Amino acid sequence: MKTMPLPTSLIRYATLLFTIQVFLVQLAFTQSEKHALIVAIGNYPAETGWPQINSGNDAVVISDALQRKGFPAANIALLAEEKATRANILGAIRTQLLNRVQAGDIAYFQFSGHGQQVADDNGDEVDGFDEAIVPFNSPIRYEAGVYQGENLIRDDELGALFTEIRRKLGPGGNLMVVIDACHSGTGTRGLEKARGTDIVMAAPDFKPGRSKSDFSFQQSETGVGRKLAPMAAFFGAAQNQLNFETRDEDGRPVGSLSYALSKKLSQSGPTTTYRGLFDQIKMEMSAIAPRQQPQAEGVLDQELMGGRLLETPSHYRVLKWNDQGSVVIDAGWMQGVNEGSMIGLFNAETRNPNDVIPAIQGKVTAARPFECTISLEGEIDQADAMSKWAYVTAQNFGDIRTTVGLKLPAGHPVIAEFEQKIAAYQPVIQFSRQAEVFLLPTPDGGVQLVSSNDFVLETVGANLPPDQAAERLIRRILSFTQAKFLRQLQVNGSTLKVSLEIVPVLVDLRTYQETGRLTLDQKRDAQGNVHFQNNDCFKIKITNRGDQAAYYTVLDIQPDNVININIPDANETPAEYRVGAGQTVEVPKIFIIGPPGGTEMYKLIATDQPVDLRPIAQTRGNTPPRNTSNPLEQLFAQTYSNKDCVTRGGKTISLAAGSIQVFSTTFIID
Repeated sequence: MKTMPLPTSLIRYATLLFTIQVFLVQLAFTQSEKHALIVAIGNYPAETGWPQINSGNDAVVISDALQRKGFPAANIALLAEEKATRANILGAIRTQLLNRVQAGDIAYFQFSGHGQQVADDNGDEVDGFDEAIVPFNSPIRYEAGVYQGENLIRDDELGALFTEIRRKLGPGGNLMVVIDACHSGTGTRGLEKARGTDIVMAAPDFKPGRSKSDFSFQQSETGVGRKLAPMAAFFGAAQNQLNFETRDEDGRPVGSLSYALSKKLSQSGPTTTYRGLFDQIKMEMSAIAPRQQPQAEGVLDQELMGGRLLETPSHYRVLKWNDQGSVVIDAGWMQGVNEGSMIGLFNAETRNPNDVIPAIQGKVTAARPFECTISLEGEIDQADAMSKWAYVTAQNFGDIRTTVGLKLPAGHPVIAEFEQKIAAYQPVIQFSRQAEVFLLPTPDGGVQLVSSNDFVLETVGANLPPDQAAERLIRRILSFTQAKFLRQLQVNGSTLKVSLEIVPVLVDLRTYQETGRLTLDQKRDAQGNVHFQNNDCFKIKITNRGDQAAYYTVLDIQPDNVININIPDANETPAEYRVGAGQTVEVPKIFIIGPPGGTEMYKLIATDQPVDLRPIAQTRGNTPPRNTSNPLEQLFAQTYSNKDCVTRGGKTISLAAGSIQVFSTTFIID
């Protein structure tokens, strides 16, 4: 067949049409809007039987984090407490999200409250239960003919609504769903709030299936022209776990998922993926809620909210000039800027503060979630201050402190000894009714040390002399304090870029020889969590993506808060563990998994000079054989709550920005 060339005028017309189409697509992208609906219920009516929780605090931190990522305050709707009935929640999803979004927009939905299982009403659940969120007007118990769960909102209903929203958003839009609730049970000791219940909404003679399901909102459509926006959903805990609340740096109770999400969302940017954000959330929750593993579903390997988040600024802004010696900047403990950090004010357009002396610097004297006050070392006038760019020149990682609650009967023999011995560690260890760990009596007259999220840290029998019992309990509190601090220690070095990868291997345990390898994906579950069993083995691979060589140390933080220095070991020198710029090395050691079960963390610390943490560990933070002046070694010594730490009131030293890098990874021991 012979073809004829198109006329030049037609080609130009087609080119013009294509250009207009591209422009319209780009215009739609830039004009897309962000809409959010947050449902928060904490003060359920007493007659419903639901315990009170602190969901209202979730709404505050999440709303702040969303606004800082480009969500207009006017587009963030809050439905709280008595207004959050079944009808109002379903209505708000339609009016605040479905009716408002347009093609290409971003939608965010969050529920913070209780969750419950309810007898499946359409036969689509293997275990016979639907998962549901609990509105304000839904009683906890099934009562035939009176209340049978009709006010609950099932995952099926939510999924159908989310599908409508996704259809309207279209393939260029994006939907994010967060459920900070659970349905697995209630706190057995009442030490910290748990969201959910093991009371199912079903008749007493209901016979469930063999397996448990969990919240699931993924809906699929097939057919020409039916295209949905991608959706990702985050959940606070697995189906068989409690979802505990935690406390922020100011001591306010807040949902553990909401707290971790708001913190990591504040540090994210347009290129952050849902999987990357979820990995950071898991890391944070391994410190604040170690007994639960958050869950995720949906399209995780895509840019967060379609890549339409505001950039994380490389510098901070001066928000307010208090006087010539004090300013307020737009960063706080949500961004890792704690009291004691040093902040430098640099001339605008300073891109690499490590190579420039700041015009003036000062120390953070008061930190709030998203801003902090700086006490300057000199004076600066208002106009000059407001034009500066602020950078962290020395990072402080917060206080080393733990609060303890006594729930022992009056006159218990351990109380007097414990109060006497603990005086030497105050204020690192403080008494509080809203505590992180509690002393509880055992049936035989002994004492248990239990974390607020119901994890037994230590048990001492009644046969142990009170002074020895108190000493043992205090050691475990100090261990808990250290592990909590180190789990949260995260530093992204500006010049050091080193990462750690776990490589599962097959080993003949009789000869201790490697016989094969697995991929890490073979150890992952659907949510991306890595699982190991007892006697599983792995090696470690270190990659340096920076432009300078680095030395590295590897810490192992066990689920029971025991800290091990795995690299280097007792027979090696720190200088042996060096990785060159652009290199990847595999450590020729085999690590074997053993008890206890739970979430374990491996933490790589990269430095430009060798450091030796082993003498500090051997002396439990007391003066090591050589009197070190290395700031990292001093900080590690303080984590043992040594005399220096106690004298400073639990306040840690700060590390120069860029001097170290900390990379963390977690896995679950089943």
